[in-house]
Amino acid sequence: RQVGIPEPGRRLKQYPHELSGGMRQRVVIAMALAGKPKLLLADEPTTALDVTTEAQILQLLKNLVDEKGLGLIIISHNLRVIARLCDRVAVMYAGRVVEEGTIEDILQNPAHPYLKGLLASLPDGLEHGELTAIAGQPPDSYHMPPGCAFHPRCASAMRICARELPPTVAIKSDAPHTASCWLFGKEEV
Repeated sequence: RQVGIPEPGRRLKQYPHELSGGMRQRVVIAMALAGKPKLLLADEPTTALDVTTEAQILQLLKNLVDEKGLGLIIISHNLRVIARLCDRVAVMYAGRVVEEGTIEDILQNPAHPYLKGLLASLPDGLEHGELTAIAGQPPDSYHMPPGCAFHPRCASAMRICARELPPTVAIKSDAPHTASCWLFGKEEV
């Protein structure tokens, strides 16, 4: 009932294929809540859901955080989902955090070339045209390039990017905001 499943007694006797995608997602959330966690980890919670069901699941997660005082970590490629639910965001590339800050600052003042590429690849909804893609391919996780993993795809890459991991530096903004990129110098945080 807490996660919005109608007729929960009847649903308990049904097989997963008899439930909609949104209902299955609610069942998984209910299972996670059964242990009375303090922190809920949601990995791609809206994948394969239609827009209406996605909005319902996001509202459910928001309500659970507010009503139960839960911490919520969202793992998602969907920046719209992250913007709706998160206060802070950590942008990762090839298993490393490349930028971190408040959702507002990250979206309004992107610093790392990977995040800039991600944001440029989103449709703006105003014009129908080609989407901008990030050049190249993601690295092979078994054969990571030395230095910054993004350097083979980065238009701003310098020689040092191919040799050494960049430091994490503070980005000038009104909120705590960091990025790991040689473009920002060597003053580590």
